[in-house]
Amino acid sequence: MSLRRIHFIALFSLLGFGGIWMPTSFADDHCKGDDEAVLNCHAVEVKDFLRQWARAWGEGDIENYLTMYSSIKSPRTDMSRAAWEQHRRARIGPGKRIELNLKLESMGLEDSGIFDVIFNQHYRSETFEDHVRKRMFLVRESGDLKIWKEEVLP
Repeated sequence: MSLRRIHFIALFSLLGFGGIWMPTSFADDHCKGDDEAVLNCHAVEVKDFLRQWARAWGEGDIENYLTMYSSIKSPRTDMSRAAWEQHRRARIGPGKRIELNLKLESMGLEDSGIFDVIFNQHYRSETFEDHVRKRMFLVRESGDLKIWKEEVLP
């Protein structure tokens, strides 16, 4: 399985983003050209998805946040999907606002249509702050991007 990867730096503050994410189906893919052109075309959609994910998390919109994850499996290997949702509901919700900023490091598109995204995340709440490097694998479910797997990188 080959992996096409493009590297770019895009720093964006995600709170207050007013854009609307419009999914694109691979069955009716409007992105044409060589590998780099196709990846650049999808980069806009992937960045919009990440903005929506961070916005839902930062604003405590737990329902929208949960829908951004694949329903096929639990995002964590050590928890069932139901246990993971309960865990996230305890941490995310109204009154639990956070500041979340991402710096996109790279994005790849596997031949299978799975996006491989690496970014740096700065998280800050009233009681905790950290900087981590993360990797997300995004898949399509019924035409919409969903988070298949999320991991903190060393």
